[in-house]
Amino acid sequence: MTTPLLEVIRHAYPEASITYLAGTWSKVIPEHHPAVNVVIDCDTVGIPGRYNLNDYMKTAKNLRLHHFDLAFVLDRSPLLALLPWLAGIPRRVGPDSLGRGFSLTDRVPVSSSAEHLQHQAEIYLDLARAIGLPIGTPRMHFEPTAEERQTVSHPQHMRVALFTGGGSNPGMELTAKRWPLEHFRELAQKLISKLDAQILLIGGPGDVALNQQLSADLDAPDSTVTDITGKTSIGELAAQLEQCDLFIGNDSSPMHLAAAVNTPVIAIFGPTSPQEYGPYPPDDPKHVAIWRHPTGKPCFFLGKMQTCTHCTCMQAVTVDDVWSEVQSLLGPAVQSRQEESRL
Repeated sequence: MTTPLLEVIRHAYPEASITYLAGTWSKVIPEHHPAVNVVIDCDTVGIPGRYNLNDYMKTAKNLRLHHFDLAFVLDRSPLLALLPWLAGIPRRVGPDSLGRGFSLTDRVPVSSSAEHLQHQAEIYLDLARAIGLPIGTPRMHFEPTAEERQTVSHPQHMRVALFTGGGSNPGMELTAKRWPLEHFRELAQKLISKLDAQILLIGGPGDVALNQQLSADLDAPDSTVTDITGKTSIGELAAQLEQCDLFIGNDSSPMHLAAAVNTPVIAIFGPTSPQEYGPYPPDDPKHVAIWRHPTGKPCFFLGKMQTCTHCTCMQAVTVDDVWSEVQSLLGPAVQSRQEESRL
């Protein structure tokens, strides 16, 4: 969700060298963005409980060697906001959430109220607005390499990617973000029987068992369902998603990856709010976020799960809710393929 800001920075400073500091697990994102010149791998620095003072000071020393003019801090941690100060970067722009941006030269307010939710991408774009950069109409962006695209065959039939997992990130597990597997099974069956769609099951190593169960439960020819769970890199997955007519899945990294390669998205939300974490930009007619939270307020807010005694928000989204959006988004594509088959 920082990639729209990268687009804005590149347009504002076309001749600048842009360096992105990222952890080992997430550096693949800036490595696939055309605005970024250099990516510095800071290993586990930034993941709570995964790094020590020595790691932290090494990172600060490394940054100091580059003599940067300007830093955008894209994390609300006061320790990470302090890094560019230790590195001697003269201008430091970042979010000031709950007073944690004390080491910044340009502190940009961030709402801490559940009643005034703001999309995470917009929070990052506010940093550019704060120093007068023109915003335009940026979007999320991920550019697979030519080699990654060569790993994908072009589908002859409609292909829909399903992501049943989600909620697993370094330092946090939130599997309450997952739509019930039986709902995915019923939806996949309808996609196959009513739209003659091919199903692409995706995910990481931790999602293998989920998708194996889903695949085994489907009444469909083997050629209709392709399971690549745990078999691709992030770049290869992005290339696969580029060749899909639609992505359907939970609030997750693959959902944002699909939006970043411009594939239409139906995102299913529960504990989190699409106002904060939905596919971006939210006004793109290709993307839909479905949220049926009974209170209208997210259970997951300010980086942690609030007390929840009735975890029903994911079950509140029905198969009919999703199917209605499928028909809306895929209707033109179905008609186009039918016309092509008649020619």
